[in-house]
Amino acid sequence: MIIAVGTDVVSLQRIASAMEKPEFIDRILSANEQQRTITVEYLAGRWASKEAIKKCLPYLNKWHQVEVINNVGSAPEVTIHHPEFDPEHHKIHLSISHERDIAIAFAVLEKFS
Repeated sequence: MIIAVGTDVVSLQRIASAMEKPEFIDRILSANEQQRTITVEYLAGRWASKEAIKKCLPYLNKWHQVEVINNVGSAPEVTIHHPEFDPEHHKIHLSISHERDIAIAFAVLEKFS
């Protein structure tokens, strides 16, 4: 059963400007998310993903509570680090896309038994 949906769009230029401050990447990305080359597109996609997921799970209040890692097939997989989230009964489905100057993410919170 779908419980919530969230979406977010962000300007690549906005993220590029923020990346000029070295602490920005550490504030947004977990150590696991930083294990790959960090491009503007990658960071913007993660920003939009975390914002979209926060709209599904409003109790999230820290960037590192949401971790988005690409699986072997390159699809994004979400891990939530918060005691209220029950991964045995909930799943976040996530889609990330980039087009010219923007990144967008769409998240769906599913509850199952």
